[in-house]
Amino acid sequence: MDTATVRDTPTIGAAWREARYAFENAPAYRRLLAEAGVDPSGPAGEAAFRELPFTDKEFYRSNYPAGVVARAQVPANDKHVLKSHSSGTGGERLTTVAYTFDLARRMSATTSVFPALRAALLGLGSQRIARYAAPNCSDVECAAPNSTMESRLLRDGTLVLPVGHDLLATSEAQVAQAMDEIGSYRPDWFYTDATHFAFLIRQYLARGQSPPRPAAVILTYTLATQVARRQIRDALGVEVPIAEVVSMSELGWVAMDCPLGRLHLNNSAFHIELLDRVGLTPVSRGQIGELVITSLGDRLLPHVRYRTGDLYRLMTPCPCGHPAPTVRHEGRAVHFLYGQDSRTVSPKQFDDIVGADPHVIAYRMQQVSDRRFRLKFIAAPAAPADAGDALAARVRAALGARSLVDVQRVDYIPSERSGKFLSCVGSC
Repeated sequence: MDTATVRDTPTIGAAWREARYAFENAPAYRRLLAEAGVDPSGPAGEAAFRELPFTDKEFYRSNYPAGVVARAQVPANDKHVLKSHSSGTGGERLTTVAYTFDLARRMSATTSVFPALRAALLGLGSQRIARYAAPNCSDVECAAPNSTMESRLLRDGTLVLPVGHDLLATSEAQVAQAMDEIGSYRPDWFYTDATHFAFLIRQYLARGQSPPRPAAVILTYTLATQVARRQIRDALGVEVPIAEVVSMSELGWVAMDCPLGRLHLNNSAFHIELLDRVGLTPVSRGQIGELVITSLGDRLLPHVRYRTGDLYRLMTPCPCGHPAPTVRHEGRAVHFLYGQDSRTVSPKQFDDIVGADPHVIAYRMQQVSDRRFRLKFIAAPAAPADAGDALAARVRAALGARSLVDVQRVDYIPSERSGKFLSCVGSC
């Protein structure tokens, strides 16, 4: 087995300095290290760094702002500080602040894996961005029926389009309003959830209208399913660069697809670790590990050994030639499926089972008990009556013969409480 890991990076020194800065300027982090008996004033090194305790969302949620925002910084009324809130997918929402220039630096480094998309974004005369995603993903009220376009225009030029909290229950009026605003604002590119954007495209096509043709499309917020990607690509053609981006409210852009569709972690703006969830040791190629991130050079809200809860499989180097680590985002551990005979299926693996099935436009797989699973899918208008049979056979084969899989062809699938439309949900 190839034993290379993502810890083989030149950023360990910068990560150590980040820990030292957090120790000196963030009281909660100082207490954390004191309780762990770790002193970051010594020389940097892989072994010393791995002695640092982990942090997580709860640590930052409990200690925000006084305990984790660097005390030398004064974010109030600073035009370069962006305050945001997570969508709350994993529970309570997380409030965070970041310097806009740090977010821009991370975004720039992440786009280096896709030169054509990067050129498309940088070559624009303006930066009119349209966002179409779950309302909780934005700090504006885009689900309110009477909200105005002006009230949803962010200071970076992003127009947050109106959409229902429950995507597939979005009213006709909100769809029409979103289309009108797209026509009026004429966004240069879209920053969008894949399932949401596929829904929007279907609304255009159902009305006999042509979908917008932006310079680029960034898919984020949730796993971009292959059926959603298929619908977007069919509508926009191959000329429009489309890429999936892993972005976090607290850190910005973390990873991005290259032109070959392979995900690369941004290991120049962050110190990256992929760790086995049991032993908390670096994984080797082919194995799945939790993404643990240390920010680099963040003088406002540094993150040190931050456990994201997201699982990635470390892959072999990508033929595209970019040196950033190549990974597969398998999803959150809580959304893995556990079949019979010790079979485990990640959300990403389940999406591979569904594939770009032309008879499916959206789906939701859910584990409801140890042996029972429920797959709901919405069929394409021209799908035959037995469209789900082949899909059901593939799912049952993946989960084991003793697993009980209820496959339902439906007209509607509700969004999650967070407003996100998750395609694969575990039993937790």
